[in-house]
Amino acid sequence: MAPSSHHSDSSSDDDLFVALAAASVIQGISIRHHVPVILDMDEGNYGQWRHFFDPTLGKFELEGHGVFDIVRRDRHNAFFLWHAVEGLFQDNKLQRAVYLEIVLRILQQGDMSMNDYCTKLKRIADQLRDIGHPVSEPSQVLNLLRGLNPRYRYVKPVITSKYLSYSF
Repeated sequence: MAPSSHHSDSSSDDDLFVALAAASVIQGISIRHHVPVILDMDEGNYGQWRHFFDPTLGKFELEGHGVFDIVRRDRHNAFFLWHAVEGLFQDNKLQRAVYLEIVLRILQQGDMSMNDYCTKLKRIADQLRDIGHPVSEPSQVLNLLRGLNPRYRYVKPVITSKYLSYSF
């Protein structure tokens, strides 16, 4: 019986050594370098975040170490936790789609720069795509034109003619 107890102690010592070695390596890693998107409920950027986060977990062999306080439950494994995080961002897809469609339709450029305005439109379109409601390219162009600041009224016919010549 003593040998099996010794073997068990040795095994747990090995596990502790591996865990400590992994922790020391991980402490030197900047997660922002690998996952530049910060997960945010208000931004609705789960799809973008997951695009970076999944490969990072695999790269550092951390698939089994993901612990998320927001969804952590006693006696649940990483698979359950991962799906709980996904559920936070993927539940109520229809309601989220309705809300985002409204935001997309009423967005006005106002005093935003053209870059900021286009980025905001793209972010909303990406969020809709991520929840299964993609915005067609013609609809994106129409929303862009509809919300342009009036000072760009002379640009609308140019964009429309260029778009129409490329889409056929």
